[in-house]
Amino acid sequence: MSDSVLLQLLSLGLIDVRGDDSKLEKLEAAATDVAAILKKEPGKTISYTIVACDPSVETTDAAVLSVVEILKSRWPTYVNTFSGTPIAVIRAILLQGLVLAANRDDRIGVALVNTARNILPLSEAGAEQAVWIDVISAIETKVDERSEAEWATPDEITIDPMSFEPPEPTTPKVSRQRVAKDSLRTAMRAAGGPHYHTPNGNVATDGNPYWPQNTSQWNTEFGERMAVAIATAIDGVIEKISVDLPDLSGPLTALAQGASQYVADAVQGVSAATSGLQRRTNLLWWKESLYSPSARTGYRTLPPAAASALMAFDLHCLVPTFSPASVSSFLYEAVVGLPNCDPQAEVRILDLVAEVRGNPGLKALREMPAAVGDAASGKGSVISFISAGSTLEGFELYTGVSSEAKFTLPVWSAWIFRELQASRAAVEASKGIRRARKV
Repeated sequence: MSDSVLLQLLSLGLIDVRGDDSKLEKLEAAATDVAAILKKEPGKTISYTIVACDPSVETTDAAVLSVVEILKSRWPTYVNTFSGTPIAVIRAILLQGLVLAANRDDRIGVALVNTARNILPLSEAGAEQAVWIDVISAIETKVDERSEAEWATPDEITIDPMSFEPPEPTTPKVSRQRVAKDSLRTAMRAAGGPHYHTPNGNVATDGNPYWPQNTSQWNTEFGERMAVAIATAIDGVIEKISVDLPDLSGPLTALAQGASQYVADAVQGVSAATSGLQRRTNLLWWKESLYSPSARTGYRTLPPAAASALMAFDLHCLVPTFSPASVSSFLYEAVVGLPNCDPQAEVRILDLVAEVRGNPGLKALREMPAAVGDAASGKGSVISFISAGSTLEGFELYTGVSSEAKFTLPVWSAWIFRELQASRAAVEASKGIRRARKV
């Protein structure tokens, strides 16, 4: 957006600072303070948005009183410019603060857009509608771009080749033993004879018992003795040979780990690239089966009003926080396809609330806001009102929605879905802030 919200409202004559730019700067500073509050407490996004949408909001509302205190701190003499509580100015400050916060955190943007999409058609914003359309369109476009990117399926999936650094080759180390020459020499001599020598008498040498002139006997004995002598020498050398092979356990382990990580990364990459396709496939299966995974029953078994509310809850559980705006339209068409559902028939909102409160099959929906939650004080969502168990007399004050409002069942289902998406986005933003503080 090229201009600030406050400047646009000023140019339309919806707020009046009597031509004093310094007063506009004070309002801008107050809006910055509101954005700072939302940065610390994103859960207030829903209540702030409801108040910003409602020209008839009470002066005693918690969000209004909070902004009044901020305005006092920035502009102590504002009462000299505005008579009473300037609701139009308060709402303008809130809207400007919401825009600033949404520009910093897409999750706040999701909460703002989904809440405003519900409330604005029921409000009497009048000339403000053009500004709101500009605001919501800009933020929704930004959020939708992120959602579409997360849901997209690429035309092709490219996986980088595996990289591995082979180890430096090493040569095996061979240790060998030399032939015991003295032992071999003695054995070879003994093979040749004689069996006795007589320097000092006949002494046995354990040599060849035959003389060479006994050719056949001597040759046979010589051959056998020589074979034994040489074989013994060779066996002795072989027994002493040792080969130290290079240790490949480290490189092989590194290769196995690298291959395992490469495969895991490749599978994760394919899974991430096709997650959008898988998500769309799951949604089509859900729509065609008309089966509630939370209630474990077919939607056809429930009254149409209960089925439409349960379908909103189930779809919310099936999709992430960042989902294209077309998902709401998908839900609308799914509800239109319910048997016995008249998509043109309007039902009073209090009757729809009573159905959600009383139908046993909607227990999961009633308990969901306890975990998802939205604003702790001030205005809140319809589902949060149902979960709180408040009396129907306090419905308008809490939600900012007229008790006489009427919805078709497809519109009611889309309303609940957007409320749940907004609540989850606000809570996720709050959790992100808590994690950042711990770090």
